[in-house]
Order: sequence, then C-alpha cells, then structure tokens
Amino acid sequence: MDARPPTVVVVFNLQKVFDNFIDRAVLGAGFKKLEEQINVERTRRKELVDSLMKSYEEAGDEDRDALFDQIQQAMGEAEKYVEFTEREKDLERSLIMQSLFRDIKEAVATIATANNYDLVIASDESMELSPELSSRATNEQVSMHRVYFANDQIDITEQIVTQMNLEKDADKNRKGAQINIWAPF
Repeated sequence: MDARPPTVVVVFNLQKVFDNFIDRAVLGAGFKKLEEQINVERTRRKELVDSLMKSYEEAGDEDRDALFDQIQQAMGEAEKYVEFTEREKDLERSLIMQSLFRDIKEAVATIATANNYDLVIASDESMELSPELSSRATNEQVSMHRVYFANDQIDITEQIVTQMNLEKDADKNRKGAQINIWAPF
C-alpha cells in the first residue's frame, strides 16, 4: 500500500482579504452612486415635510386640516421610502459580499491548484474579543473561532490579494478590449 504524501495545508486571513477589496467592490457595483441617489431623494422628502409644516404654522384655521393631512401623508411616504431603501441597500451590500466571496474562492482555487496545496483554511487567529460584548455574544464568537494559531510561513493572504488584483486587472483589460473591438473608427 502506497503511503499518501503529507497534506499541504496553508491558511489565509479572510478579514484582511475582505478589507483589501471591499471598497473596490462597493465602488465597482455602483453602491456609492445608489446611496447618493437615495440620500438626495430622502433630503427632498424631508424638505417637503418641512415646507408643509411651515405652511401649517402660517395657515389660518380653515387650511390647517388639509395641510395636516398632507403632512401626515408626506411623513408616511418618507418613512416608507426609508424602510424600502434600507432593504434595497442591504440587498445590494449582500450581493457585493457574495460576489467578493466568489472572487476570493476563485483566487484561492487558482493558487491552491498552481501550488499543489491540499487544504486552504481561512484563519481567524487574529480575531480579538471585545470587552464590551455580552457573555452570550462572547460565547458565540468563541464557539465560531476555528484557528488559534497559524505559522506565518503557511499564510498565503498576500498571494490571494495579489491573485485577486491580477484577476480584476485582467477582467478590466478584457472589458476594455471588448469595448475597443466594437468602437467605431
């Protein structure tokens, strides 16, 4: 019976990889633009309510009932808009994180295959517990903790960051080349 060679295990710091790419992912997805559009609309709705309230204060008794109804309606619509846009932003953040997670998995697979790594583990050894956490939250964090020590020699975090940068640059170049192919000369 042939003995299996030793398993090659490496680790990477998932949080560091996320931190390196989350801003780029958010910008690339147009999330900041969405947030700006939402904030403009929220401001417009707030100004409408403020304007109606000012009119209410200056109105005579005969106009106050109608203005009060308009204020209530505008406030209700503004509140519903905030609730809707918070759900929309949460969904967009979720999609961004899912996309980033797929990119990380792809980079890890590329590196692992190229280097004959058998097992790649996301390390959480640098995670610190916050003293402000409740005992329940502390217990949850401790129970989710998986790696308590990993030698720096087996840490491939920087390789993953580099690989993801290369893949993003390659995607950008492919997209640019596609645009140039169809651009009229």
